[in-house]
Amino acid sequence: MVCFGTSFWEHEKMPQVTNYKPIISLISSIRLDGYRTTFRPNNECELYGIYIWSQHAAASIYPLLQNLEISLRNAVDREARMRFGDMWWETIHCTKDRDECHFYKNIEKAKECLTREWRKKEMGRRRGAYTQVQPVPEWSHDRIIASTDFSTWHYVLNNEFNAPAPRDNHGYLWPKSLSKVFKNYARINTNPQKVRKALIDLIFELREYRNRIFHHEPIWVKAPNVNDARTAIDTIRVKINKIELIIEALDINLLKVMKKVGLFENARRVCSLEELNIYRYTKPFCALSPEQIAVIEQYCHDAKERNETIIWEHDTVVYGLRTLR
Repeated sequence: MVCFGTSFWEHEKMPQVTNYKPIISLISSIRLDGYRTTFRPNNECELYGIYIWSQHAAASIYPLLQNLEISLRNAVDREARMRFGDMWWETIHCTKDRDECHFYKNIEKAKECLTREWRKKEMGRRRGAYTQVQPVPEWSHDRIIASTDFSTWHYVLNNEFNAPAPRDNHGYLWPKSLSKVFKNYARINTNPQKVRKALIDLIFELREYRNRIFHHEPIWVKAPNVNDARTAIDTIRVKINKIELIIEALDINLLKVMKKVGLFENARRVCSLEELNIYRYTKPFCALSPEQIAVIEQYCHDAKERNETIIWEHDTVVYGLRTLR
């Protein structure tokens, strides 16, 4: 996307002249201290701009994490269901007692969540009227799977679901199903004995990162060597690369689709020093001649008045023009 802001023609509305103290005072000082220490803003205008940029950056990463979670869940479930039937978790072998396995605990949590929601609706249905009490439904495979959380599909990769010997492969999920779930696992490690551990570590790392984003924590990784905007953004882009790697290991076709619609390109554009500088108000405007401005002026007017992105296609690439601020 190529975007031109209205600031070319409306210098009197520059955000730098705004008083940011009232809104800065509403944000936790502990939260803002991390931004001050890492990004070193020169003033409150820059500080608030960095804070807003981080929200846009988190929003750009969310679709990547969501696609990772859903595709991992569906890939495991599809293969396990094909081998062991609809309620495959009741059939697969496990080297631990089920009461000790986080995976089984998560399956039970999913059922309990469905039951709680059903009871709430049932109470509402029966309120103020005499109606027959309905039994709790038997939850279907699809409802249970859809109610699981990301950690479920991290836990199912654990050693307890891996056959202790080749003769036991038929009853265990791994390693027999590894190449069916992760079609391109060699992108991570060509050794099937080592790749599952590598996958567990990667998925755990990204699940923790997802939780940080969902709890509105800073999206960069804090470390002794992360001490400015560039090093902070580098840690974000490392996470994007790891998401891309796992999705490629799952299914190259899914990765191609996600790239085709621009999800990774958008995340990398937003999570960049160049994009951050737009929100810090330090990125220079591109120089446009009066003739160039005349060509795009009507489109800029339309983008502003309609509050929409004006798009066009050139050499099979779609570009967009919209107001930035």
